[in-house]
Amino acid sequence: MVNLAQIYCVGRIGRSGDWSFIVESGGSEGWSLDPAVSRGAEVLILDPRPDDPPSFFTHLADGELQLHFELGFGYGPVGAQPDLLRPALEAVGVIPPEDGINDLLGEDERLSAVEEKRRVLKIVGEHFGLALPQQVIESERLPAVVTRTSPPSSW
Repeated sequence: MVNLAQIYCVGRIGRSGDWSFIVESGGSEGWSLDPAVSRGAEVLILDPRPDDPPSFFTHLADGELQLHFELGFGYGPVGAQPDLLRPALEAVGVIPPEDGINDLLGEDERLSAVEEKRRVLKIVGEHFGLALPQQVIESERLPAVVTRTSPPSSW
């Protein structure tokens, strides 16, 4: 239980296909994860940050930042593969086309934050072959671990 005295973040661990996942609650700082943790592996981070936007997506692989972008505040991807998901994100209206022609959504048709996150999750899942099982995450018993015992540096 996150009590903000001795435990600041707890994660529930599961598996989906070839991926392992952790869903954290509390004071997570996924945005500051050292890319070195991905040596010999891939790490995907989607931090919805409902109380402190913007949300962001990060892809780490082989010890390097591959892609990082924020949602809802323009699209400024960084990393070794900044255009990795661009065509798919454009196709579903999460970001405008790079050329600015044929903008899928007019100013009065912008996506809600919830819909934007849903579409990004779908694109990420399709691209990386990852399906986060909502029923498992929300309802089943998963092993839990303490992932932070001190306040995040951002506090």
